[in-house]
Amino acid sequence: MKLYLLNAMFAGLTLTAVQAIAEMPRPQWLRCADDSDKAGAGCLRKTFVVEQPVTSATLHASGDGTFVELYIDGKLFAELEPYDPLLRVDVTERCGAGPHVLAIRLKQSALIRCAAFVRLELSFADSSQHTIVTDDTWKCDANAASNWLDIAFDDSNWQRPKLLGMVDARLLTPADRTTDIDAAENYDQWKQAIGATAGTDPASFQLTSGFEIELLRSAEKDEDSWVSMAVDSQGRVIIGKEKVGLLRLTLNEAGSVDRVETVNDTMQECRGLLFIGDDLYVNANNSKAIYRLPATADDLFGEPELIYQSSGGAGHGRNDLTLGSNGKIYSIQGDSVDLPTDGVDYTSPYRDARRGIKTSEGHLLRIDPQTKDVEVLVGGLRNPFGIAINSRGDCFTYDADAEYDMGAPWYRPTRVNHLTLGGDFGWRGVTKQWPPYYPDHPDNAVPGLSIGKGSPTAVKFGSHSSFPSPYRDALFILDWTYGRVIAVHVIPRGSSYLMAAETFLQGRPLNVTDLDFAPDGSMYLITGGRATQSALYRLRYRGDEAVKLPTTEQQNYREATANAALSIRWQLEAELTGTGRGSILIPELASDDPWIRSAARNLLERTEVAEWRDAAVTHADDKVALSAMLSLARNGDRKSRTKIVERLCEMDWPGLSRSWRETAVYTLALCTERWEPREKLKQQLVSRLESIYPDREFSVNQITSELLVRLDSQAVVSTTMDLASESTRQAEQMHYLFVIRNAQLGWTPELRRTYFRLLAGTSDYIGGQGMNDFLTKIRSDAIESLGSDVREAFADVIQASDPTRGPAYPVATPRPIVEQWTLDTMPTALSQVTRPSDPERGKQLFAEASCVHCHRVGGYGRLIGPDLTNVSRRFSQRDLLTSMIEPSKVIPEKYQSMQVITTDGRVFVGITALGGDYRSTKLRLATNALDPYAITEIEKQEIEEIQPSQTSWMPNGLLNTLTAEEVADLLAYLNAGH
Repeated sequence: MKLYLLNAMFAGLTLTAVQAIAEMPRPQWLRCADDSDKAGAGCLRKTFVVEQPVTSATLHASGDGTFVELYIDGKLFAELEPYDPLLRVDVTERCGAGPHVLAIRLKQSALIRCAAFVRLELSFADSSQHTIVTDDTWKCDANAASNWLDIAFDDSNWQRPKLLGMVDARLLTPADRTTDIDAAENYDQWKQAIGATAGTDPASFQLTSGFEIELLRSAEKDEDSWVSMAVDSQGRVIIGKEKVGLLRLTLNEAGSVDRVETVNDTMQECRGLLFIGDDLYVNANNSKAIYRLPATADDLFGEPELIYQSSGGAGHGRNDLTLGSNGKIYSIQGDSVDLPTDGVDYTSPYRDARRGIKTSEGHLLRIDPQTKDVEVLVGGLRNPFGIAINSRGDCFTYDADAEYDMGAPWYRPTRVNHLTLGGDFGWRGVTKQWPPYYPDHPDNAVPGLSIGKGSPTAVKFGSHSSFPSPYRDALFILDWTYGRVIAVHVIPRGSSYLMAAETFLQGRPLNVTDLDFAPDGSMYLITGGRATQSALYRLRYRGDEAVKLPTTEQQNYREATANAALSIRWQLEAELTGTGRGSILIPELASDDPWIRSAARNLLERTEVAEWRDAAVTHADDKVALSAMLSLARNGDRKSRTKIVERLCEMDWPGLSRSWRETAVYTLALCTERWEPREKLKQQLVSRLESIYPDREFSVNQITSELLVRLDSQAVVSTTMDLASESTRQAEQMHYLFVIRNAQLGWTPELRRTYFRLLAGTSDYIGGQGMNDFLTKIRSDAIESLGSDVREAFADVIQASDPTRGPAYPVATPRPIVEQWTLDTMPTALSQVTRPSDPERGKQLFAEASCVHCHRVGGYGRLIGPDLTNVSRRFSQRDLLTSMIEPSKVIPEKYQSMQVITTDGRVFVGITALGGDYRSTKLRLATNALDPYAITEIEKQEIEEIQPSQTSWMPNGLLNTLTAEEVADLLAYLNAGH
């Protein structure tokens, strides 16, 4: 839980304050000892002992061009592909008291030697902390015995690992600087700037240590709200007004504004401003065009010259501009703007937009300001506002989410994307269609760094700043909704980048719209948008000069391999322009680097299918065949569908890594979308898919479950219901309920009842505006798929599944006190119980003792507290009794209550309530554990402070209403696991 200090009395608090107090060890990159054949592949392990209760355990890890498997106590909990994002995962429930072994298996990829790091942060009930990192205390072996994952395994003969240098601090974002959004964060903080007469006092901002920020000027009443800016060669600030026109602010050396003048009063909503020399290029959204304003001798601008006119709407419209090293303009557009239909388009000809079907998708254009020729570089975006190009010539944007879809499995968070040439990022403007559209597919361009909820505006690299490293090299992205400037560290890896984000600046309100850098390297920021009060801020570095650290062995190796991989991607992209090799089924289709693989497939799809159709399904390299067959399926080639299914039924793709398994099942899904194989082949395919379902990765299960339902599998309902009952992640459970809502085969009476009981529990889902509509449609579709006799037979559970009927688990009648149980008396009493325990009676007591309101077992109950399904596999009976009898003794951080203090002195203690809208301006707090449906709502803008409570949400004495026999029944139910 983050600690919020929201009012001006905490002015000057820096975001690094907590970090300075809790400095932790840095991990090192490791691989197995030198082995020329395996390049460091093998097994690594580290034993440790937890001697006191753990309140949180968070593991950070990454492989550098390496396949990585991660284990705790012999159980696999994560797999990383060579170019996956950084991993951060909660492993609290895996780190109970006692001995443990943390283990890593490294597998060599095709292009690079092995390297990985791990950092495990443990927090304890006494507020102490301990960190386990990869270092020279680990043990490694290239050829480990089969029992190497056992805690008691004797690794005394194993070697020390090869150390490759400290992990870059940019990859280790402290907990207090992450971009996570808590329930108390106000989605509508920007509304506090409506009607204000000045910009927010920067003394109230949270700012990175060593920097200072000043308010230079607030907009006057007649100056509108500000949405864009650019700094000219003389250091003057040009500002785009939200309605119409441009202002120019002249600043003196002290930063005061000496002069404000209007330099244009005709162009409407200028969202993008770019200087090329002294000429100003403007992307005027409501004028639906890009214009050049030529500089004149009298230091003003001449009449606008039309550069590019576009059609379409203006909501997700014509956004920012930037200049490439080739002298061309890069223009980023939202999904309200129509794609151009003439000129060069580097995206795949298999896309609907290339086939003449109108789509709504954001896109990146490249425009020659002299010839006015227009090229489409990238598609499939939603509403990217900013565009930036780094020193290597690569383009980046920060793309928007669909707030309506929040909480649903088809929701895609805001993302920083590396915009590779020809990429399609999958978005289509079809929000509210049913069945819903899932924007993420294995054939998309590779997604970038997920930021989470937010509202993206401008982006810009710090390369023109006077900031110290690493911020001079960072990509600064603006989040208008939550009032944040986020620094994204962009580190070359493979043919793309490894990215990590940290909160650089945050204010309330700080509705940031654009940024630029002054000639002296200081950062200018403006606020505005939606008729809010605007202001101009200046941010400068005033800390000590940064000390340049020597590069490590791993950094040097990563840079060398990144340069080589980049050359391969560039060569493939060059072939899109007709200047390359012209090969077809090239080895790059099998690359472990997904950006290279995507570029190779894009190139393949520009050649005639007849030239490679047969070779695609017969190629000896399974990975080349998978990429090529995906392209065939995308093409809709009818002649190859049967052969594709036959090859995939024979191929050992389930033994491949995650992305290849996704490719295989998605290819099958495309092939069977409008075609059903002959019966024998269909049954062969169903049998193959059932044998590998469920997969260990949700992304694979998501596609496989849809495919099995379409193919009338008899087993898919039972397997999917198990997954839905066991899932603790809302989006995953919602997908499983959605995908089998109208399945016809494989139902039993018990599965029907469980399905509608789980639907009743969806009233606890938290989402965006669309969540209620989604759940209503899932339920309606499920009911409509039933025959009248089945509806009648299950009328009770169907009616109970209606979330408008009230709580799925009504508050129980209070029971009388039986015994004041303690940790001393309870074990003795249980040992004296002679009759066999009754799990069915235990299930009834689970409800009567109010456990059902906060805990879940096998899909029964709510998830305010920990899921107790199979709890006996994770905790001893003594630990379980301790948490029941003395719940405040150890409180896991993610289930910790909060104390909320408001600006008028009110104090509330409770836990974030289930259900509701992410975007609500009110914090919904459940303050009574015995009646968790009673909700207290607190306006977020009235919150002064939030602190963790040291008292558990779970009340003391819940077992005091049960006899020893009844406690034994309850434990038997929990031990049964369902």
